[in-house]
Amino acid sequence: MIGSDYVLEAHNIFHTTEVEGGGCFSGGDTSALVLKCVNLTVHSGEVMAILGSKGSGKRALLDVIARRGDGSTRGQVLLNGAPLTKSLFQQRCGYVTHSVNFIPGLTVSQTLHYTPTIFTGYLKASKVRQILADLALSQVSNKRVEYLTISEKRRLAIGVQLVRDPVMLLLDEPTQGLDPLSAYLLISILSNSAKKSGCGVLLSLEKPRSDVFPFLDRALFLCLGGVVYSGGTRAMLEYFHGIGFPCPQLENPLMYYLCLSTVDRRAQYYPDFETIP
Repeated sequence: MIGSDYVLEAHNIFHTTEVEGGGCFSGGDTSALVLKCVNLTVHSGEVMAILGSKGSGKRALLDVIARRGDGSTRGQVLLNGAPLTKSLFQQRCGYVTHSVNFIPGLTVSQTLHYTPTIFTGYLKASKVRQILADLALSQVSNKRVEYLTISEKRRLAIGVQLVRDPVMLLLDEPTQGLDPLSAYLLISILSNSAKKSGCGVLLSLEKPRSDVFPFLDRALFLCLGGVVYSGGTRAMLEYFHGIGFPCPQLENPLMYYLCLSTVDRRAQYYPDFETIP
């Protein structure tokens, strides 16, 4: 268990990189500003969702925080007030992408055991057992990785990072390709793990379902690289209502405000929206 509180902050992030032709930024391959003055804050034990349609800058933001983004970046990414360098990120944080390759022939349990960590012997075995239980993988602990379902592989990829005991965990579209029940299970597991271990979680979502809303502590809405809203999910409803955009009673607030913020893709700035601490 993480013994102290950690805070991940991003201040005034601008990021320029090459974008593919036919996207929302340009008609041909060219250099474009894909993140514009992005600010966010995530504390230990919190789950923050980065929401936006394709081309909004979700993956670019995760890559910038993880210090693996191509292109030019301005602004600050801090962990407990210290610059989050690539080395510090690799030591204290984790990043779950879609390109995770497991070693064929190994079981789920072996994959976690062979992941390099600071733990050894009994402590590592105990850690692995706990992660298997937390990620609902105990029943498939002796199953070879090549025979896992998509949902099980996604949870194992998370386990590979959690066994390293990160203080912050980033995930790129963790629910993509999952059925509704598996997506709900994964987000609920991440929320429970964050509260239990104190690890902060930052994940991107393109089509959030209403049933994951209770598991999110914070939300960041992006459109064309700009911030529409950044702050607590509870304050989100009150904020949008206050500026004249109340969420209809039977609507999914995550999708409603996602659709609202991307309705006019020609808009470059949002003078009515602001960042909420």
